[in-house]
Amino acid sequence: MITCVIDRKIKRPVYIQIYDQLKNAIESGELAANAKLPSKRSFAEQNGVSVITVENAYGQLLAEGYIRSEVKKGYFVEKVEKRNFSSKSMVEAEHPLEEAVPKPSNINFPFATWARILRDELSNDQDRLLTKPPFEGVYKLRLAISNYLREYRNITAYPEQIIIGAGTEYLYMLIRVLFDRDYVFGLEDPGYSRIADIYSQYHIRCEHIPVLDDGIDMDYLRSKEIDVVHISPSHHFPTGVVTSIGKRYELLKWAAEDKERFIIEDDYDSEFRLAGKPVPSLYSTDNSGKVIYMNTFSKSLASTIRISYMVLPASFLNMVRDKMELFTCPVSTFEQYTLARFISEGHFEKYINRMRRSYKKKKDELMERMHEYSIFNDCIVSGENSGLHCVVKFNTELSDDELLDEMRKLDIESRKISDYYFEKPKDTHVLILYY
Repeated sequence: MITCVIDRKIKRPVYIQIYDQLKNAIESGELAANAKLPSKRSFAEQNGVSVITVENAYGQLLAEGYIRSEVKKGYFVEKVEKRNFSSKSMVEAEHPLEEAVPKPSNINFPFATWARILRDELSNDQDRLLTKPPFEGVYKLRLAISNYLREYRNITAYPEQIIIGAGTEYLYMLIRVLFDRDYVFGLEDPGYSRIADIYSQYHIRCEHIPVLDDGIDMDYLRSKEIDVVHISPSHHFPTGVVTSIGKRYELLKWAAEDKERFIIEDDYDSEFRLAGKPVPSLYSTDNSGKVIYMNTFSKSLASTIRISYMVLPASFLNMVRDKMELFTCPVSTFEQYTLARFISEGHFEKYINRMRRSYKKKKDELMERMHEYSIFNDCIVSGENSGLHCVVKFNTELSDDELLDEMRKLDIESRKISDYYFEKPKDTHVLILYY
């Protein structure tokens, strides 16, 4: 029998309270690997909560890899080897095709709010708008991002650790500045071909690491002389895989074994998790200063808002100042101050919540439509609760191109998952369907 302490006086949702307590029990070893959890109905009765509450808690644990589901058997605890790595304080640190990636619709963009803030900024303190910002970007925007990350991604990062850029391509260029040509990068396969193309332009050698059901293949990673891994652990594109908690600790252990190893976490669409709470970032789990975090507002706000940002480990700060003191922030101060207020006044959060509801509705409508057509009989759907797409494996003899034709007839936007492999397989019978 598992008993959770539920406090109904606090604002934290009950399913999150259950999730927190089960997660802590798994990480501490109180719930051993392979232990069977009570059924959802049994757990609900034991703790005086609804079955749907338990379902949501189990669903979050399942998404993050703390438990697994076995058909007709139930839920079981996964093996999680948590390791604590030494950390350095702030004081110590001082001594693919881009168009193929799903983007949010612009139909709900709050143009009136954005225009009002922009007018206010243009009318007030005009000297500030014409002052050249530091290479890291306007402090007010970096502070707004710092506060947002702390509240919504559980990331503690000082504004001094944040660098503003114009799109992810600019961030990749900065990565090249931080790491010399001797570093070998590991990229996900399948994944964005655009990332490999940009790195190759900067003469960075890349290895392609297979993505398994729980994240990248760690055996393959260890078999190669790779120094920096570029991954999307919270929601891999295009497979939709969420890196399990066990594999996250394996990745951090791998990085901690060598002072020259690092992980680049691309959190490109973490705001669009459509069920449960957001999957924790790898950066928030890292205590050893091995993770570089990056994200972009062109995915969450609008594709034409070319503002991205990168969060560096504190130990990088002196090196960054030395290497980038001659750089200029490529984003206009007008946009930076406008976005800073848009975030700090709560408009960004409201917009994201509105978009989540919109895309959840689109996802539900797509799932309903799939029941209407025989082409989807016996298909397997995955990744439907994160991001703006799902992955469908069809039970069919049709070729991938023929499957695409069928989707066009149904007016369903889709692409072949095979397009994103480094070595293109012929027919996988797997398509990416966009909401």
